[in-house]
Amino acid sequence: MTDYPNINAVWAGLAVEALARNGVTHFFVSPGSRSAPLAVAVAQHKDVTAHVHFDERAAAFAALGWSAAAARPAALICTSGTAAANYLPAIVEASMGHIPLIALTADRPPELLKTGANQTIEQRNLYGGYTRWTAELPCPTMEIPPETVLTTIDQAVYRAMTAPPGPVHINCMFREPLAPAPEGGPFAGYLDNIAHWERGPYTHYTPAAADMAPNTAAPVLEELDKADAGLIVAGRLRGGSESAAVQALADALGWPVFADVTSGLRLGAAEPPVAGYFNHFLAFEELRKELRPSAVLHIGGPVTSKRLLGFLADAAPSTYIHAAPHPERHDPLHMVSHRIPVSAQSLARALGPQVRRRDFARLAWLWTLNTRVHEALDDYLSSNDHLTEPALARLVSMSAPPHSALFLGNSMPIRDMDLFGSSRHNAVMVYANRGASGIDGNIASAVGMALAKERPVTAVIGDLAALHDLNALALAREVTVPLVIIVVNNDGGGVFSMLPIAEFPEVFEQCFGTPHGLGFAHAAAMFGVRHEAPANASAFTNAYQQALRQPGPSLIEARTNREENAALHRDIDEALAHILEDAAK
Repeated sequence: MTDYPNINAVWAGLAVEALARNGVTHFFVSPGSRSAPLAVAVAQHKDVTAHVHFDERAAAFAALGWSAAAARPAALICTSGTAAANYLPAIVEASMGHIPLIALTADRPPELLKTGANQTIEQRNLYGGYTRWTAELPCPTMEIPPETVLTTIDQAVYRAMTAPPGPVHINCMFREPLAPAPEGGPFAGYLDNIAHWERGPYTHYTPAAADMAPNTAAPVLEELDKADAGLIVAGRLRGGSESAAVQALADALGWPVFADVTSGLRLGAAEPPVAGYFNHFLAFEELRKELRPSAVLHIGGPVTSKRLLGFLADAAPSTYIHAAPHPERHDPLHMVSHRIPVSAQSLARALGPQVRRRDFARLAWLWTLNTRVHEALDDYLSSNDHLTEPALARLVSMSAPPHSALFLGNSMPIRDMDLFGSSRHNAVMVYANRGASGIDGNIASAVGMALAKERPVTAVIGDLAALHDLNALALAREVTVPLVIIVVNNDGGGVFSMLPIAEFPEVFEQCFGTPHGLGFAHAAAMFGVRHEAPANASAFTNAYQQALRQPGPSLIEARTNREENAALHRDIDEALAHILEDAAK
């Protein structure tokens, strides 16, 4: 650790080494001059991996996807100026989605700020309140001890991982020389005080206690015990252990579970008490009355379904308990009566052995409804070979390999999977950028997940989201596992056809439908990505299964019609209403 060409290289080398010792081993680097010391340090480190991409926004979303899949932070490195500003959308998503991320932005020295110097902007606090912690490393100098770099990095990783996890920002100022040109030194004496730093972080942080305190459990148990009609809402959960904990607690309570598609319980759940098709129940007024809860136990993050939120608002339960491992207020309905900042596992450990099980007769009835909806959707969506958006969601959920990763784009793809995904096939790990729910960076996020996984990844995204992030396909060439990017091309913003604005044709197509008339075959060819455009459902299934057997990226373009899709959603709701009406009698 003494063979450095200059002081910039010393500090950059220490920063990368400290990150590696904290388990940050994947760096998403965008080329730039001011960030050269950091990029060179990453390139020369034998224990880290560099993913180089020319677009900072896509690189940031790829790092976000990697971090979400790996459950630990990746690091970002970029040069000064608007390069750093391009990280903002992913920083916002990481913040609101509770995904750890380390952003290292190179900056010009202070004497150049506010002077009109090229590629110089104000980068301090660039991301505002969306970071968990922000620090600024001054221009490297031997007058500042090297321990400063190490403790800064250790604190950054700790803050990124501490509940609620999220992004941190370290702004790194550098003067010339930026290249590894010899200047100054030797640095052996400068590094004497950290000679004892042989392994692990320089500063070891003890994780905060995560278990639920006994005195906290008592009032919650009391509320659960007196509830005569309880409901568990499973929001976004992190991994199979959280999903299993919710399932176990539901079994102990005897309460039904309305499981969001990001909970890990919605797809692949074939047994009660998980009611995977609750969205369809809630479209029917008589069932909304029957299902009205007196108490709600909401575990995990927010839910996708607007219909569920409306149902809960109308029900106005006197007890609304929300458990999630962070202190933030996730309460858009302003209904939470008890907020418990613990994980699903901790909640299940504390409450499971003590709760009183209720043998609600409606559990069996609810499962009967669930089965009827499942069978009706199977019949309805397989009645012909037409490739529709609901059928596509169904087919993907039926064909995705067990325990593979499924990334769902915002707007219609995640809603369709929530509504129409099969609850009787393989369990998969579902991811989505639902912190801020933007359509930016969707391809890059899926690529990042594929870089972190040793198993297939499927991404289902809309055409506007794909156009928004096309250059991320260049980064997809690094992927070695099967990565299937399914683009639903309905020639515009399909979700708007489901909204009241669609009733105003004089402005709808121009401002909301936004037809583009584009296909993706040439874009895929430009980036060397396999492309298929199946004409019907059978061809789609064949193309999807074939893509899952091939390493690297494939793009399947599914062409649909926005107006037909909106009508089909209405037809399915109407058909299910008749079935549910008969079942509710």
